Amino acid sequence: MPETGFGGREGGGSEPCLHADRALSAATEAGLTVAELEALLRGRPPTEVVPPWPGEDPDTYADRATGAFMTLYLSADVADDSPPG
Repeated sequence: MPETGFGGREGGGSEPCLHADRALSAATEAGLTVAELEALLRGRPPTEVVPPWPGEDPDTYADRATGAFMTLYLSADVADDSPPG
C-alpha cells in the first residue's frame, strides 16, 4: 500500500496499524481528501478517533470508521463551502 502522507500513524505492522491503514484508504476512496482527514484526525491515529471493537476485522472497521469520519466531517464543517470565485 502506498504511503498516504498521514501523521500520527502507528507502526510495526501491528493490528491497530492494519485497521488504521484500511480506514484511511477507505475514507479516501469514499471521497475525503488527505487534507480533510488530517483536519479531522489532528495528528491522532484513526484508531484513537474511532476505536476498533474487540475482534473487529480491518475491513469491517474501515467501513464503520469511514462512516464516522464522514459524520465528523459534516458536523465539523471542515470543508470550504464557500462558492467559487
